[in-house]
Amino acid sequence: MTLGLLATAMTGFAGPAKTQPASHACGAAGSFPNPAMLAAMKRGVNLTGWDAEDAARRPTLAQLQALRARGFTHIRLPLDNRPLADERAAAYLDAMVDRVIGLLAQDFSVSLDLHPDGAVGALFSHDQAEAERYLLDLWERIAKKVRFFDPDKIAVELLNEPQAGDEAWREAAAKLIPAIRRILPQNTIVVGPAGPQRHEALAAMQPFDDPNVVYAVHYYDPFAFTHQGADWGGADDPLGYLKDLPFPATATDPEMTGRIAALEREGHKRAAEVLRLSLEDPWDESGIAAAFDMMAAWSARTGRPVIVNEFGVLNHFAPRAGRLAWLAMVRSQAEARCIGWTHWDFQDGFGLMDPRTGMPDAGVMDALTPGG
Repeated sequence: MTLGLLATAMTGFAGPAKTQPASHACGAAGSFPNPAMLAAMKRGVNLTGWDAEDAARRPTLAQLQALRARGFTHIRLPLDNRPLADERAAAYLDAMVDRVIGLLAQDFSVSLDLHPDGAVGALFSHDQAEAERYLLDLWERIAKKVRFFDPDKIAVELLNEPQAGDEAWREAAAKLIPAIRRILPQNTIVVGPAGPQRHEALAAMQPFDDPNVVYAVHYYDPFAFTHQGADWGGADDPLGYLKDLPFPATATDPEMTGRIAALEREGHKRAAEVLRLSLEDPWDESGIAAAFDMMAAWSARTGRPVIVNEFGVLNHFAPRAGRLAWLAMVRSQAEARCIGWTHWDFQDGFGLMDPRTGMPDAGVMDALTPGG
């Protein structure tokens, strides 16, 4: 998940709205080598907390069964690089295999997502060759553990939100893909553009030669809405002062002009500026449509499939009606273009579980799987 990216928060929506999705957006699926995996990626969730020390954060069988009954078919399983790289590796990999077996038994397909801390980015900044060796070592360990599973059910995602420049990440991915392919000749590989995996970066990305690759984008626009009240960026993070912001909204709405004025009176001038800049493009479905048109156009031009394997709204301060409206709009725009989606996250700050019941939130389910 994108963490406290102020520039993204200030960007707002990109490009003008388009009223119709690209008519040929689904063409990339027709010749894809692993159609079963691509079909499973239509509806999914990030299974954060599966490896949590706190048992209360771990997903339960009942929760997963309820999601499967609502038509969820894909689990993105975030893998922590830290235990994979030290003396805990054997136990962590065994736990991963046990979880995969359980998910497959519930008829989910699984993407294994290398979801690191800042160590990988630090390596890329210091020594790209060392970063490549580090990633290759982790992936050899992971791939050897899952090579006996049905390749139609297991995908592998090279790196979440690569903390590297575009050129450095492309060079590294171009080496990792054939190395993994030697161990997993038929599994789908998932790759995203460098940085926060935005759709604009995908639009400039050249696909790799390997045809069994799905290209992953993360979508959190407008960032000031989806990350309002974020508390992990420190006391100076303007997002922490943005609360109770509605969706849809425009810059001329009295509620929004009033909030900007209140932030300025309270001395939170950076937060007021973030909100003002974000609202330069209306917060509505037209902005979402423009982003998904860009993804669909890239897919149509390259013949390669795209998924949005992270999207969601931090639920601490976002009004419930706005959050549900945003989720429904993103889901509908994705599905209109045959772009699969995977919600972030499971039952943490962006979660789709109802904290009161511990089961899927009925409103979120209706937004994501209407009539499901």
